[in-house]
Amino acid sequence: MTTAQTTTGGARAGAAADEYRLPEGFEHCSKLNPVREASCALERVRAVVAVLHGPDGCPWDGEQTNETLLKPLLEETYEYIDAVETADRDNMREELGDMLLQSVFQAQICSEDPSDPFDIDEVCDRLVDKLITRHPRVFRADDEAQGELGADDTLALWERMKQREKRRASVLDGISNAQGALPRSAKVVSRIRKSANADDLETAFDAPSALVDDYADRILEIVREAQRAGVDIERDLRNRLREVEAAIVDIEGGIGAQSAEAGLPDAGVAGMASMDEREDDADQ
Repeated sequence: MTTAQTTTGGARAGAAADEYRLPEGFEHCSKLNPVREASCALERVRAVVAVLHGPDGCPWDGEQTNETLLKPLLEETYEYIDAVETADRDNMREELGDMLLQSVFQAQICSEDPSDPFDIDEVCDRLVDKLITRHPRVFRADDEAQGELGADDTLALWERMKQREKRRASVLDGISNAQGALPRSAKVVSRIRKSANADDLETAFDAPSALVDDYADRILEIVREAQRAGVDIERDLRNRLREVEAAIVDIEGGIGAQSAEAGLPDAGVAGMASMDEREDDADQ
């Protein structure tokens, strides 16, 4: 990006912040005064979320907890991933905003906790501290000798700093058990590959299994093979599924056209209806 582009973009962003106007028809609502008086865009988000979650806000928003918001947080994350991978710039704007909402909403609820409150400011300050301490080469003292690191070396340094800060005893520490088995597998494999004890830890994949089949082991081997080749297996699987889904829609369209020409009901819809009926019968 050129200096001119950077300057223009910065000016546009500043102008957008200064010129913000409430949506038409809402200019005379006093509840929106905190939004109107906010100093920047992020503060406007915080202000409107505080109103919605407050006593005179939205009943649904007021009932939400950190736990009940986990499902929408996960859904919005996947929707943003989908927008990025399909290069849908307009939807990226929408979904990135929804992800921001989830972060601000979670922090608003955390700020109201009676025993251990914290707000988005503390979250942001901790994030800034982490980004600085995880990049000691970038933020070294001005009089220190300069040294260049490649992307792989930088990532390895990040992992070492993270392990030191979190005092991790195992490569598995910090890997969420709540995520799906495929991304969790990829994370475990990645942690092992980055470990100084990688050769020893790799033997864990040969541990005896209580399963009667080897499907899981074959999937794990594919994950390991993909990582060795530098392939994000979950991203590739998502993209391949999109191709399969597009093909399904095309096939269904062809079946529907043939049915219409023959004067028959849509086979796809009829097939789904029959399946629904069988499922309803099984539930009774």
